[in-house]
Amino acid sequence: MKPTFNNALPCAVFGHNFVKSKTNSDHTVELTCCHCNHVATTDAQGNFREETLTNKHMQTTLRKLYHLKLRALSINL
Repeated sequence: MKPTFNNALPCAVFGHNFVKSKTNSDHTVELTCCHCNHVATTDAQGNFREETLTNKHMQTTLRKLYHLKLRALSINL
């Protein structure tokens, strides 16, 4: 029987090992896990807010729709 290696196994057993990856100007910090690259952010009070893949996908889709709307309005003017 071959051993299987999984990068998320330490996270499942011990929890995520977050390191600071980015500090934003609005006093929020973006944290990523060393093992599984899971992303979480903190607000100004230090509370964790986990960013899921669907949230990021929705944000980029909404941003694209907003830019399409601006482009359509500028063409009509």
